[in-house]
Amino acid sequence: MRVSPFRTVLALGLVLVVLASGIGVNAQGPSVLYTTRQMGASDVPTLDPSVAQDVPSVQVIVELFPELNRTNEETAEVQDGMATLTVSDDGSVYTYSIMPEVPWVRYNAVSGAVEQVLDEAGNPRYVTANDYITGIIRTLDPAVASNYAGILSPWIVGGDAFRTSDPAASAEERAALIEGLGVRALDDYTLEITLAIPSVVFTNIAAMWIATAQPGWLIDEVGDFWIEPDSIETYGPYALKSWVHDESLTLIKNPFWPGTDTIPQASIDEIVFRFLDAGPSLAAYEAGEIQVSEIPGDQLDRILASPELSAERYVTFGTCSYYYGFNKDLEIFQDARVVRAFSMAIDRQAIIDNILRAGQEPAGFFTLPSMNAAPRQEDYPEYAIFSDPEAAAALFQEYLDEKGMTADQVTGVSILYNTNATHEAIAQAIQQMWAETLGVEVQLTSQDFGTYLEDRRNAPVWRAGWCFDYPDTNNWLYDVFHSSVDPDNHFNNPEFDRLVEQARVESDLQARTDLYAQAENILVNTDAAIAPIYYYVTQDMTKPNVERTHSVITREYYEKWSFVE
Repeated sequence: MRVSPFRTVLALGLVLVVLASGIGVNAQGPSVLYTTRQMGASDVPTLDPSVAQDVPSVQVIVELFPELNRTNEETAEVQDGMATLTVSDDGSVYTYSIMPEVPWVRYNAVSGAVEQVLDEAGNPRYVTANDYITGIIRTLDPAVASNYAGILSPWIVGGDAFRTSDPAASAEERAALIEGLGVRALDDYTLEITLAIPSVVFTNIAAMWIATAQPGWLIDEVGDFWIEPDSIETYGPYALKSWVHDESLTLIKNPFWPGTDTIPQASIDEIVFRFLDAGPSLAAYEAGEIQVSEIPGDQLDRILASPELSAERYVTFGTCSYYYGFNKDLEIFQDARVVRAFSMAIDRQAIIDNILRAGQEPAGFFTLPSMNAAPRQEDYPEYAIFSDPEAAAALFQEYLDEKGMTADQVTGVSILYNTNATHEAIAQAIQQMWAETLGVEVQLTSQDFGTYLEDRRNAPVWRAGWCFDYPDTNNWLYDVFHSSVDPDNHFNNPEFDRLVEQARVESDLQARTDLYAQAENILVNTDAAIAPIYYYVTQDMTKPNVERTHSVITREYYEKWSFVE
């Protein structure tokens, strides 16, 4: 991918201004917020809403492409986004009235300004119902191969048929499948969606980045390069100013965004995301180079001991589960006893106490317990998985005896993780636990985030963190592990599928919870495919001159942030 030399010089110039005059509110220029929140050490993989599957990408995308509905970042409640919603009496037809005359914009590096995109007649292009249909079709298109298509497709009439169709189908066949989709524009600003599964859960789906408007004319013209700074056209409270790959990404306030009650006009002029691991991020924070930072686990004790730093720390219950996935295509992991043994051999509390040290909770289930209809491990202990080295060793020995093997004959097992000091420390600890408890020697492989996302489905074991897209257990068990979604570990269990299918249309909360508990039991025990390890906490550092919201949904909405004197 190309990076404009001008944009590189511009970014360096901004840094020099910041170092000379201090970060934040600058009387000589724009207000600039520097942050590493949700980013990590690697580049943002993509800005394509149909392709994005990771937290860093989605964090940027939601500022550029507002959703039909929007999930409030502090309450997790679904609110109006770019549209207001009317639902038919039978719950099967969702009609969205889209805010009129919101222009598509792009940043002009020559003029240094955000400008409206004009059509062939020289008039501003406005976001329309057809632009949302373009986004929905691209997400469902088998030729695009979106990793999130399976989350959207079941809800829309014709969605599964299109998503699972032949990517090489003829133009006529594709046109017929698209015509059969339950999406249509009643007029420029009215979008009608007919549901295959009538459910209030769909408002959560419409609040996801995969159903946002996309500039079809631009994608047709430049293809995959449409997300680069020289090309991209967006419509949200911020526009893309620069993207210096592997270094930083800068958003600039969009003066043409009209603002709404839920998505106001931005106060801060520019948001600069720097790609740093937690250790360098905190160092940059303490040096006054950034205002918001992640917290490395090995620095937590020092932060808590400092009155100044501890006052700038914010912590609450998290939004993600940390787990290890096992490749069910490998013969050894097709036996659930092996996965259970590897899982029980992990001392979860030791990882929390010695590496994380921020009050995380050991995970016996995959689903975060704060989700709607989530089973809690204390309520269903017979279904959960727990650390038990002695039982792990006995179970693994049972498998080895049956196969006529010894532990040193188990080879080719490796743990893949994306480059990060905490992931590395956890992998090293688990490597030692498996060696001591099971007698199995495993290798460790670290990759940049983008490569890791591509390679993990073929790795024997990999670390993963699932951070919910919407706060319902359906988003954890159906959207991640239902066989129609083609999970990374190739998990496919018909009984699991039946349980989560029934649960998503069940109206009684306790009945839903019971169904999900049974599904969790299959996932972590009877046909074990993962080892849940811990539930995250959310913590970061923020300078006192930043007034902000604190998100519980894995993404921040920076248009609500401001600087204070």
